[in-house]
Amino acid sequence: MTHDLHTLAAPYALDALDPHERARFEGHLDQCAECRQELRGFHLTALRLAEAEADTPPPALRARLLAEVSATAQERPVVTTLAQHGRIRRAGPRLLVAASVLVAAGAIGGYVSEHQRADSLQADSARISAVMVAGDATMLDGKVRTGGTMRVVASPSHDAAVVMGSDLKPLDDGHVYQVWAMHDGVPRSLGVLGNGAGMIYAQDIAGSDAFAVTVEPDGGSPAPTTDPVAAMPA
Repeated sequence: MTHDLHTLAAPYALDALDPHERARFEGHLDQCAECRQELRGFHLTALRLAEAEADTPPPALRARLLAEVSATAQERPVVTTLAQHGRIRRAGPRLLVAASVLVAAGAIGGYVSEHQRADSLQADSARISAVMVAGDATMLDGKVRTGGTMRVVASPSHDAAVVMGSDLKPLDDGHVYQVWAMHDGVPRSLGVLGNGAGMIYAQDIAGSDAFAVTVEPDGGSPAPTTDPVAAMPA
């Protein structure tokens, strides 16, 4: 039951809970520092859409990525169908406004590029909301080896996913966390996460058999250059 309450942070931030579950989560929130920190992370969250094309990594690094995913499969992350828990309602104005607030808060935090226009932010929040409230949405939770957690909410009907990092260990100015989707052993960049927390909206995820996180030079890499700090089989 407590584990289920932990998973309500994102829907709560987006005002996607029914009154009963909202009350339950707020009661839990008073007692859970982890969830309070996660909510703070959501309110500092911003978006950086993945645009870089994935190159084939060096064979040795690709082998290590695959080995990491294989090892992680022994303790598979929890996969939750959001609709099964009654947490998803139809997207409405309040939900879209809440999603917009998350994006705007990220912009204030400095994660959204200055030239990004308001209509672009509005479109991003609508896409994120659509994934979060999709009836076929599933959620993967995994721990990051250096600290913190990664959460992937994926919707096959939208062929898209929202990736959220929480409590990530801060990196120096020259490095970022980069998220990858694995397709038959080939990594494709989904984007980078800010220090502490962050959010990525990614499309074209059909066929992804795993997700991984690596530490890369600032701006990201076209292919992984380090061993993964987190790997989650889908």
